[in-house]
Amino acid sequence: MKLKPLFFTLFLVISTLSSAAETDNANDTEANSADSSTTEATTASRVMPDPARQQQADLAQAQNAETDVVWLELNDQKQLALLQRATTATPTGHVIMFTAPSTGADWPDLVHPLRTQLTEYGWNTLSLSLPRPPAAAIPKRTLPNLQNSNQLQSPSDNETADADQTSTETADAASVTPDAAETPSANDPMVEYTQQIVTLGDLAASRLAELPGDITIILGIGEGAVWAMHYFSQDETQENRFLVLLDPMPVTDDKAPSLLTMIKNSQSPILDLWFNDNRYQQQQAKLRMHTALRSGNEGYQQFRLNQRANASKKEPLWLTRQLRGILKNHLQTSQPPDTTTANQAELTPGS
Repeated sequence: MKLKPLFFTLFLVISTLSSAAETDNANDTEANSADSSTTEATTASRVMPDPARQQQADLAQAQNAETDVVWLELNDQKQLALLQRATTATPTGHVIMFTAPSTGADWPDLVHPLRTQLTEYGWNTLSLSLPRPPAAAIPKRTLPNLQNSNQLQSPSDNETADADQTSTETADAASVTPDAAETPSANDPMVEYTQQIVTLGDLAASRLAELPGDITIILGIGEGAVWAMHYFSQDETQENRFLVLLDPMPVTDDKAPSLLTMIKNSQSPILDLWFNDNRYQQQQAKLRMHTALRSGNEGYQQFRLNQRANASKKEPLWLTRQLRGILKNHLQTSQPPDTTTANQAELTPGS
């Protein structure tokens, strides 16, 4: 009889523990739900950082009083441009600098010296920050999936699969015309990007049109040379507008404009300035020269620039002086002779 109270007591203890465990589980579930709700709300309100935009903002803050910070509106976004006015009363012209998207509008190696020092020789300079190009598309997989060693196909199955695949590829090839395969889609990210480059160049030209100067130089540096030439090739009939390529490099994206193709199709004066630093630059320079010669463009000229000076005092101006001399000798047109004095002399009585 004494066992019954003992069993009854054990039953009560077990029931109490089970109720407490269920209560704790319910509380944990509610807490987890509250935490997940808080996490979702935090994620929804979180703004992803934009390193490129932050870099432009920091670069704008670092400029001195000599530089005008210009924000060009491009598709509801602002692109940084750095304007440096000529230090002469009658500027010669303007230089629109297309830099590589990975370097920016004030790259210390080449861009900064040119945009700040060319002003001493009568040039207004406007250096552009190009938007980041679209990421290259991941190529479609062409290799077959790896098969399980336990699911090897027999020779007859392989032959059947190959025959089916061949017929499918033939049908697909027949359904696609050559023009459709070669013509990029209007919704292609690279097509939209090239249109942005043209719009950005037009905005820069409009900004410089407010300043005095007759000649406009479209200067492309590094990979920026591809985008500078793409912008220039949209309208090659404008007077007093010239293209200069400085250390041009092709863009690796296959859908981007081809520098060699644009040189082949152009009949406008082009100055191609390159550094003889390595074999790759030598090969690329030779390819561009041969392409221009085959196209019959007599206005294409190529110059190999001297290397950096060893003297520290000459270092800051080593590139600017070379570029300034080339522009002066090969692009700047001399003013027509003043015939007023001669005409007056001819009309003088007795002469």
